[in-house]
Amino acid sequence: MRAAVIGAGAWGTAMARLLALKGHDVRLWAFEEGVVAAVNAGHENPQFLPGAALPESVTATPSHRDAVAEAGLVVYATPAQHLRAIAAAGARHVWPGATLVVAAKGIERGSLALMSDVIEHEVPGHDVVALSGPSFAAEVAAGLPTAVVAASRNRDAARTVQEAYSGAAFRVYTHDD
Repeated sequence: MRAAVIGAGAWGTAMARLLALKGHDVRLWAFEEGVVAAVNAGHENPQFLPGAALPESVTATPSHRDAVAEAGLVVYATPAQHLRAIAAAGARHVWPGATLVVAAKGIERGSLALMSDVIEHEVPGHDVVALSGPSFAAEVAAGLPTAVVAASRNRDAARTVQEAYSGAAFRVYTHDD
């Protein structure tokens, strides 16, 4: 499957790495030009997740259009305070059949909206899955055991995320809440 990860901080990089290790073709959207260059040239994100080797199937881009083109799974892993603007900037490029995954943690300042509500508002017409649980990017990238929940009103969408991510050390359980 083609996947896009929007946000190349530590968590977004760890999410992209997991997807690639499961055999998916991953485009990682990064705001920082240096991160794009480092990921593409050295298969690592030394600025935000040093030491975590990225498979060659992860390529970085500063273009929303290039990141999400034909992606069946779009993962949002940006800081909460930037999620709305970043999602809005790339919304028109998201493939109509894509499942959207919210890996961003927190609530929006001012509106107190949940991150999944922000994505539903800014990128309407898609199944949205919230991926959350006790996890740290460096530990996930190091392959330490981690369990998270993929929650969605659409059970098939939650299962899609479960199948895309689950492995021996990273376990994903589904829920409808």
